[in-house]
Amino acid sequence: MSNSRRTTDPHIPLFRSLPDPHVDPSQVGEQGWTIQDLLLPTMVLRESALKHNIDLHARWCAAVGVDQAPHIKTHMSPELTRLQLDAGSWAVSTASPHQSRFAAAVGAHRILLAQEVVDRANIRVLAQLLNDYPDLDLMVIVDSLPGVDKLASGLREFAADRRLGVLVELGLAGGRTGARTLSELSDIASEVRARPELELRGIEGYEGVLPAGRNPETFAPVDDFMDQLASATIHLERQKLFADLDEVVLTAGGSVFPDRVAEMVRPKIDKPLRVVVRAGATITHDHGPRSAFAPLAPEAAHELGSLRPALELWAAVVSVPDRGLALANFGKRDTPFDLGLPIVLEVRRGGEPVDSVGIAVTDTNDQHGFLEHDRQLQVGDVLRLGPRHPCTAFDRWPLIPLISDDEAVTGAITTWF
Repeated sequence: MSNSRRTTDPHIPLFRSLPDPHVDPSQVGEQGWTIQDLLLPTMVLRESALKHNIDLHARWCAAVGVDQAPHIKTHMSPELTRLQLDAGSWAVSTASPHQSRFAAAVGAHRILLAQEVVDRANIRVLAQLLNDYPDLDLMVIVDSLPGVDKLASGLREFAADRRLGVLVELGLAGGRTGARTLSELSDIASEVRARPELELRGIEGYEGVLPAGRNPETFAPVDDFMDQLASATIHLERQKLFADLDEVVLTAGGSVFPDRVAEMVRPKIDKPLRVVVRAGATITHDHGPRSAFAPLAPEAAHELGSLRPALELWAAVVSVPDRGLALANFGKRDTPFDLGLPIVLEVRRGGEPVDSVGIAVTDTNDQHGFLEHDRQLQVGDVLRLGPRHPCTAFDRWPLIPLISDDEAVTGAITTWF
């Protein structure tokens, strides 16, 4: 898959941080570039941290007895998706039919679409995926009887030639989607099983709407929800709703609480149970205080090791107009700001580190970052920043260079939002 299809005009530059914006992404690592050759601002990925995180999360899943379906909405990158599949992911998670057809196109053979699908155009995409990829195991979630009806009717209208897998979703009161009661969940599951276009595969939930943290107070409501999911699985099995299945899928677990999913009391049912976590942000980890909430964060001192922040934003100081104020050439178009502003990791002057104590990003405009400092910063200084919330970082960059620990450009990944 080549990003060259994004424009039919060969003179339009494709990739904004590359010295030569027309280099094919697969050849970026062959140019002999270093971080100093890239146009600032630029988002980069530390290749060693990236591969370490993918391997560590896979080893952790194996150690605690869960399968993983990493949520590729985080990056929407064919290169990263394939790395996660090569590391043994049982499936990938997506958030839309478009993301699902992307996943199928880049080689995923099993997809958990963690979203309700009710409109005709998107249901048509699901039917096309079932017909175009006969070996694809595709599952979506439902949380209402009208949703089941629209999904089944649409698949019939668009002549899907086999059944679509379905996970019924249990939700939290005041949270997000999902059936609110066991009775409601049971009615939805029964209706799914009655529809010839659908195949009931198991139960889904999402605990990420609960407050994040690493203490008994934050664990308590998460563990309670895990107990509810287990009880719901037992309840549906006793109603013989899983009678035709070889195994039952039970999936939850974003990037903060996959360990609570792994440690839940597994429901005792007659069918084999496959527990699947769907962490997305572990691939790059995070900078800032929220990063400590992950069970494999350095603060957890896990025996298998720790995740490492892999995303970095590099930028230049372009103006020091007032005492204590500096402006850099990055802004909202370049970095996430929804869960906090980037953290200053390092300042370099002439390639050498200088004092960065007390320097902080205080605001961003479209193309400028505001920094407070104690008169350390000078025009031309280079900033190495830690962006926060990777789920809103990748979509800003159609190409992100990979760098080695000695800051040579070793390759690139592309994104397809």
